[in-house]
Amino acid sequence: MQFVVIAEHSPDLCPISNSKIREMLKQGSREIPNVAAKLGVKIVTLNVLGPEHRAIAVVEADNVETVRNFALESRLVQWNTVNIHAAWTLEEALANADKVSPIF
Repeated sequence: MQFVVIAEHSPDLCPISNSKIREMLKQGSREIPNVAAKLGVKIVTLNVLGPEHRAIAVVEADNVETVRNFALESRLVQWNTVNIHAAWTLEEALANADKVSPIF
């Protein structure tokens, strides 16, 4: 399954302005691939949305609990509000749309 992870922080917890968070991020960014591999999470993409104080990741995992554990063990939850959304690929969404009769 694919999941979209949205991590959002306040300006005072931004690595640009907060030295402790910056150091945590530098260390954590090196560990993220290992945490993901240990948990069986495949990172499709991990992007920072510039000055919006948000980051997004698209990951693949067997279930949402694994992704929650990834957010916890990567320490993203210590300085971000993290939202995890189950997602379909475009191909999956199109196939699912064909399973339902249109109402209009």
